[in-house]
Amino acid sequence: MPEDRIKIEGLSIRYWTNVGGLANDDKKRRTVILFHGNALSLDSWKKTKTLEKLSSKEYRVFAIDLPAGKGSMSDKLSPAVLKSDPNRILKVFDELFDALDVGESPFAIVGPSMGGGFALAYALSRPKRVGALILVSPSVYRIAEQEKSKLSGLDIPTLLVWGERDRVFPLDEYGKPLKETLPRAKLVIVKQAGHGAYLDKPDQFNELLLDFVSKVM
Repeated sequence: MPEDRIKIEGLSIRYWTNVGGLANDDKKRRTVILFHGNALSLDSWKKTKTLEKLSSKEYRVFAIDLPAGKGSMSDKLSPAVLKSDPNRILKVFDELFDALDVGESPFAIVGPSMGGGFALAYALSRPKRVGALILVSPSVYRIAEQEKSKLSGLDIPTLLVWGERDRVFPLDEYGKPLKETLPRAKLVIVKQAGHGAYLDKPDQFNELLLDFVSKVM
């Protein structure tokens, strides 16, 4: 499957896609976009076989190395820019999605931790573009303070996946309150898993992901 780079606002962004590898690509086909956590890259989705599983179900898949985070191999926006201008990365996403031609139909975004925070921020500001969210212990710190009040009005099907042993964003402190805040959220607690529940239990995560997306998109 092809992996490549594309220039967006002067940033070289690494990505992976199965588009071109599908027998009959259709822009109206259901599309899934995957972000990653702070210390990781899109390669994490290869290790969990999530890209393989989604492709086997004929989804159009785009895995992105974000312009942020320690593990990403893309060019990055500086921490100062991310803090002072939280809309900047959302604009990069807009241009990236248009350049990659992700399609006109609302797409799903999968995001763990940092990537989940960016996915939530994007959905809050562009709700008509996002058809579903699959978030693994998302970092709400990635959402601008003035946007957090909108969480209770986010009318998007959302699957929250939380490791029962998450010590970064503990379930009781973060997961359960977020589930109560988001009006269309479903919370699944993964036993014997930590902050990266999708890494600890990849088979279970892939099953949850495929089942949820098949029902809401």
